Amino acid sequence: MTSFANWSDLDLSNLDLSKLDLSFIDRIVLWYGTLPSAVQTLITVAVGAAIAYVVFKIVIKLIKGIIASVIAAVLAFLLTTVPGNLLLSQAFDHVEQQISTSLNK
Repeated sequence: MTSFANWSDLDLSNLDLSKLDLSFIDRIVLWYGTLPSAVQTLITVAVGAAIAYVVFKIVIKLIKGIIASVIAAVLAFLLTTVPGNLLLSQAFDHVEQQISTSLNK
């Protein structure tokens, strides 16, 4: 029969962890695990809120960039098509006038 250890009853503050090869993340996890559940919840909510705020700021910048890009593309389209159309239309009228003048001679 297999028995499992009850980790909630284990007091890690009395253990000598100096001989263990623990990474920085492992030490943070151990520190977090020894905190009372109310403090764990508070830390989790605070870290979650901070990460959500950063992600929100990044998304807002991306959306602003996308909106600015769309506006720039529309303006570039309008600036190139409307005057371009006017120039081509004037050039066509000029060529048409030259052809009709040479045909009338």
